[in-house]
Amino acid sequence: MKHNFLTRNISVLAVAIILTTAIIVACNKKLDVTDQNNPTTESYFKTADELENGLNAVYSSLRSGNLVGREWFFTHDMRGSETSSGGAQLEAPRAELLKQPSPSPSNAVMTSVWNGAYQMINRANLVISKAPDVTDDVARRDVIVGEAEFLRAWAYFELVSQWGDVPLYTDPITSPSDYKAKSPAADIYTLIISDLNDAASKLPDVAAQQGRATRGAANALLGRVEMQNGDYDAAKTALLKVYGKYKLVDNFSDNFDGDVQLGSNQLTVGHEFNSESVFEVAFFDKGDDNFNWGYTGEGATADASIMRSQEYGIVWGNVVPSDKILNEFEPNDPRYNYTFYESGDKILTMGGTAAGVALTENGMNVAPSTRDGVTKKRVYRKYSVLDWTDDGFHPDGINQRLIRYADVLLMLAECEAETGTPANAAKYINEVRARKSVNMPPVTLTSKNQAIEAVMHERAVELAGEEVNNIDILRWRKKGYYPLIRPDPKPGQVEFFPIPASETAANPLIK
Repeated sequence: MKHNFLTRNISVLAVAIILTTAIIVACNKKLDVTDQNNPTTESYFKTADELENGLNAVYSSLRSGNLVGREWFFTHDMRGSETSSGGAQLEAPRAELLKQPSPSPSNAVMTSVWNGAYQMINRANLVISKAPDVTDDVARRDVIVGEAEFLRAWAYFELVSQWGDVPLYTDPITSPSDYKAKSPAADIYTLIISDLNDAASKLPDVAAQQGRATRGAANALLGRVEMQNGDYDAAKTALLKVYGKYKLVDNFSDNFDGDVQLGSNQLTVGHEFNSESVFEVAFFDKGDDNFNWGYTGEGATADASIMRSQEYGIVWGNVVPSDKILNEFEPNDPRYNYTFYESGDKILTMGGTAAGVALTENGMNVAPSTRDGVTKKRVYRKYSVLDWTDDGFHPDGINQRLIRYADVLLMLAECEAETGTPANAAKYINEVRARKSVNMPPVTLTSKNQAIEAVMHERAVELAGEEVNNIDILRWRKKGYYPLIRPDPKPGQVEFFPIPASETAANPLIK
């Protein structure tokens, strides 16, 4: 099913051409004859099939190199506290995000995420605006609108949580001069919350195709958004709608594998879309070692792979785990070995069916790190293909899990800590710690600060390298938990990114 969804997603995206050419065509009032070979936004989007094609273009943007395919995980991981530089090979724009309190407005990685988010938003706006014209399948149309609202909310949350005040667009762009000034962050949050509530009312519990948004995904993202916005009661209400609807998988590692293919040889299909997955972005390994460097994620033959394993692996080695995250793990926590590889560990075990090969210091092109006084080379094991192949260049097909049930449980724990019920916070934390392959001792919590500290620890060891730490730091810093509960992990860091220079140069309404 994953392959079918991806193929459909990338093969129908001629509609993306519509999104860019519509500016010219829609403004010419003399064009009253429709060219069937070159549809416009006025002649297209008349059926549920056509509307879904537009929706697929939004998913395509999400999966592109601008966003989850590559640059998105860098903006989060470089600004969080769970990564360090792999060495001199880390490119300057990524190193700047990692090392500087605030990046330059010209930072290319930051700019890519900004552009990708607004591309998603513009495409979602078009789908939402055209939906009232679709009457051939109203039930399906409404689900499509719910998916578009979910995706628009996700993109706006990326923007508001990392940039603060940003331009707010709710209609598709029809003119090159349709610029808007920045709106207050409160207005952005209002739209996001409205989108997610409406999406939750429209979306099914189980998607018609794997990889599409569901009611659970909308409520889980709503909980995350409300927490970041400071409303823990509203967050708890949303998250409780997700509680019990998903299940932690026994094997922790099943959350971070996926299809790996070399040529025509399918090495593994992994455990994607499992019972713990609330929302994940689908990627596909064609076995051709290619990546869509055009960054748009479109076209019938476009590659739908992701660069995560390559960037964080032993050859490119741009990113390694930080000493801080390594030392966060309790001595006997099995999640340490599920989360990291270090020299001496076995790779190429083919899912435990082969003897494998030991990693060596000389064979790892990364800087060393230190845990409990032991210095050696380490890389992230999450989202790695090293158990199946160690070829030097391999963009892969491992789906990126944007929301999983363990995160929902730990968000609920934080809500309970914030609303004065630390014993309930412990209950949710202990559900995570009791996973069959983890089986860590339960915690007992009796005060708010104790519960917040426990949440900080458990989110670190459970969700390390999953692109949530940056947002957590921003939220906890604003509440004064640094240094009240812990030292600030990124002291001096500026709260928000600057607006990209390319945007301020083009948009006269942004000062």
